[in-house]
Amino acid sequence: MTESTDGASPWLFLFGLVLFLGTAVLFVIDLVRGGDVFRAILGNAVGAVVLIGWAALDTVRDPESTVTSVGGATGTALLLYALYLAGTGAIIAATALLGHDYFTVGLLYAVLAAVAAGLGYSIFPTGTVADSEESETEGPASE
Repeated sequence: MTESTDGASPWLFLFGLVLFLGTAVLFVIDLVRGGDVFRAILGNAVGAVVLIGWAALDTVRDPESTVTSVGGATGTALLLYALYLAGTGAIIAATALLGHDYFTVGLLYAVLAAVAAGLGYSIFPTGTVADSEESETEGPASE
């Protein structure tokens, strides 16, 4: 018997979540033990991409979503990726002070975050957000 869902596969989400959180723990362990944190950084990036890809697929497939186009889902994914890169880049750069050699990776993440945010904003259908904000201001509060 097969099960049908409207959104993306929950197994893809679970895989991405376990990979993302597991490599975050691995990063801390490697940092404390003085090991090379590169495998944790790489695994965490893969986990984040899987989670963001899942979110984009789920957004497009969800009939109740306001984002109904592939372009909108791509813009959303890029904005989420920019948030991930900014936060993770700051963590990588800050923890370089504790003894790993990947400070430049943290800086690269920051630059890529700015690029991804710019691309995501240019692709994201901002008209849907502006339309919903206008309809909220025209409600009972505007009397």
